Amino acid sequence: MKTYFGSIQKHSFEINNLLDHKNIYMVFDENTLEYLNAFERIITKNFKYLVIPSGEENKTLDNVNKIWGFLNLNHAKRGDFLLIIGGGMTGDMAGFAASTFKRGMKFILFPSTLLSMVDSSIGGKTGFNYNFIKNNIGTLAFPEAVFYDINFLKTLPKNHMISGLSEVYKHSIIGDPTLWNYLKSNPKEFDYNYIIERSYNLKSQIVAIDPNENNIRKKLNFGHTVGHAIESFYLNKKQPLLHGFAIAKGMIIESFIAKKEKILNDDDFQEIRNILTKYFSSYIDFKIKTEYLMKLMKFDKKNTSKKINFSLPSSIGEVSINHEIELKKVESYLLEFFQND
Repeated sequence: MKTYFGSIQKHSFEINNLLDHKNIYMVFDENTLEYLNAFERIITKNFKYLVIPSGEENKTLDNVNKIWGFLNLNHAKRGDFLLIIGGGMTGDMAGFAASTFKRGMKFILFPSTLLSMVDSSIGGKTGFNYNFIKNNIGTLAFPEAVFYDINFLKTLPKNHMISGLSEVYKHSIIGDPTLWNYLKSNPKEFDYNYIIERSYNLKSQIVAIDPNENNIRKKLNFGHTVGHAIESFYLNKKQPLLHGFAIAKGMIIESFIAKKEKILNDDDFQEIRNILTKYFSSYIDFKIKTEYLMKLMKFDKKNTSKKINFSLPSSIGEVSINHEIELKKVESYLLEFFQND
């Protein structure tokens, strides 16, 4: 997989070189269709495109089917290219469609949100939500290339920028204390090229060692066991959340669980809780009954027994994996957390 940092205009030669002698198909979402003219200026060949609805509630099999139908209608072949322009939802879903079309069609990602730049575009995970469970169906399929252009961020709403930063905070906690200190000391102004490249470097190194998530890649799941349950709960209520807000809350709760399990000391827990609570403030004031979270966490794909599997921080900058905790214990920790939240 090739990666390019900088404006897509700057990399027009590389884009066209990748697409040489291939038929080109593109997927935009409603938010990225405004970039159609820019791609028409950059790409020297004719292409056909599809627009899909945006938003986590549209990350469904119905929309995957629309992409398959679009590719079939236009006689796409396995060796052709699907270019995907959008955030994490669009990349995950269209990437899944490409990875299963003709048993695997080539695709290129142009992530358009901070969240997709620092997280979902790295690592090859694709998929969609099924039966109101987050990413219940998916594949592991790597794009041919990813182009990171922070110019996409200029039109991104503030809440989407804040949501995206949750995964940056996660990367700092699991393996980059320098990044954590940078985030702490610059709460208002960030160098987005800097944080995107640091996030990319950390996650891509982990994925290169463990692409199939048999070992250390599980570190990337910190905050996601609880976070995905929160996200699925609101998805089921037809009140979808931005992914990052659920993960921010998940990191706070899982840090509390780490403290209760005597894995994380109280000072580090307090620092994680205080920094994340202050930064994400009103975006993470969730009211969820523990019984619902427990029911949803049982479906987490990391579980291998009747216990729940967590990746938990042992300090700021280090996370350990495969902490299997009994259901009753987890429930008691959640009850205690929410009583004092």
